[in-house]
Amino acid sequence: MPLLLAASIVAGTDRPPGVSDPRDAYAAEIGELTRLVDEALRHPSLADSPDRYVGLLEASLAFEGVEVWGEELHGLSGEEFEVPCPVCEAENFVVFGEYGYFTTTDGFYMKETTGHRRELQPAAPSSLEGLGRRLHARALTDGQQKVADALTYLFGSAYCAECDARFRVDHAVVARWTI
Repeated sequence: MPLLLAASIVAGTDRPPGVSDPRDAYAAEIGELTRLVDEALRHPSLADSPDRYVGLLEASLAFEGVEVWGEELHGLSGEEFEVPCPVCEAENFVVFGEYGYFTTTDGFYMKETTGHRRELQPAAPSSLEGLGRRLHARALTDGQQKVADALTYLFGSAYCAECDARFRVDHAVVARWTI
């Protein structure tokens, strides 16, 4: 928990004027925190705890200064991201996990009889690039197959449940965050 709290503080962008970025002011301490998170990510106690693993992975990204994902990767644990369609701006729930793998505009998607759904298209692991490739490889190395699978959906594509426009899920999350 202390690592997650520290990561939250470091990742936060809501600072008063004149307050420097903690990564600059506390570089040595953040280096040590990064080492501790890396050690924790490999700990065997996380084998049955993908939620805790994702929290620590998010903390690692926060300490690295990776914008958006240092604060938003936890959507993997919640098994959903809410994003606007880049074409029609309809709010889509991108769902992956217990309830299936789809987009919908219905916030009550947990019920079987809810609105229109469009199936998600996971990225092939071999097609992942950049951060997606790095996170996927790390999850596999750490024995987190469920997280690695979820990452293929996060870095895959979806169709808007309203207008059927195709979009990249990760791009939509980043766009939502930068608004």
